[in-house]
Amino acid sequence: MKDIIETKYNLKVNAIIKITNNTYKLMCEEGTYLLKYHKEQSLESIFTRLSMLNNDVFLLPIKSYNGNFLETNENLFFAIYPYLQDEVMLNKDIRLHFYVKAIANLHLWSHYSVKVSDGFFTESLDYLERQCDNAESLIKSRIERVEREEYHSPSDWYFLMNYDHLSKAIEEARRRIDNLEDAWKEETNLNLSLTYQNFDYNHILVKQNKIISLDKMAIAPGIYDLRQLFNEAYISRIDIASLIKEYIDINPLQNYEKEWLLAFLFIPNVTYIRNELEDITALFKTLNRLQSVEAFANLLNENTVNESNSAIDGQS
Repeated sequence: MKDIIETKYNLKVNAIIKITNNTYKLMCEEGTYLLKYHKEQSLESIFTRLSMLNNDVFLLPIKSYNGNFLETNENLFFAIYPYLQDEVMLNKDIRLHFYVKAIANLHLWSHYSVKVSDGFFTESLDYLERQCDNAESLIKSRIERVEREEYHSPSDWYFLMNYDHLSKAIEEARRRIDNLEDAWKEETNLNLSLTYQNFDYNHILVKQNKIISLDKMAIAPGIYDLRQLFNEAYISRIDIASLIKEYIDINPLQNYEKEWLLAFLFIPNVTYIRNELEDITALFKTLNRLQSVEAFANLLNENTVNESNSAIDGQS
């Protein structure tokens, strides 16, 4: 491998240190690098598109002599990156605020509109409906079991107390799906952009102004990154509203994107765990997350009203 690297790159390799099965640290006379194997050759076009944006926040591989971001060895694709150390002491909220601005700019600078078939819209709506059906089925089967039993455990009582809240969340998700369907009846195009889709706090290097590990980067709707951002912010108990506002200030969402995102978020994650404490904890997290979704929905609704008022003022 040493000879291949030196042949394809302007590097003099002194040592190769295995980190994982897919990553190796390269000690070179020119500095320290990271060799990483990738599964998809399609990343070459993603990296090329990213390089055209002149966005140096997302860390691209260095190019080979052939001008490629990816090279091959024995039918395996690999890339070589500058080696950067993680910032283990940096707070999560600092990393999240840096990340949300980075993906907002990534989506804004790379977005384009494409005409999609009716089949795409139908498939997307059907997928959301199936998720609602699955969640609703779990809720109903549990309430039926609880109602049949004479003895109710603490977790069953907790579920009974919040059954209406979970049911209303399903109703709200379905209402958002209906809104999305209405919006798509008037919309023949879809906004796509480069999306990161690989959130991890260890990938966000604020002091070095970099985001690493672009393995899952793809051209897709930007809400895929926002779903992940919402979940991570909730888990880390970060103010979700302020984060999303930072995103929207940079890259405003279209109405159909808001409905699409909220349809995903309002579907509750319902599970039944036989361990009482774990079951109550899971229910509490589900309900607490729904409260965050409701607050987020209010923020998006306020933003939509403000945008409408601004448009009206601009016409008067």
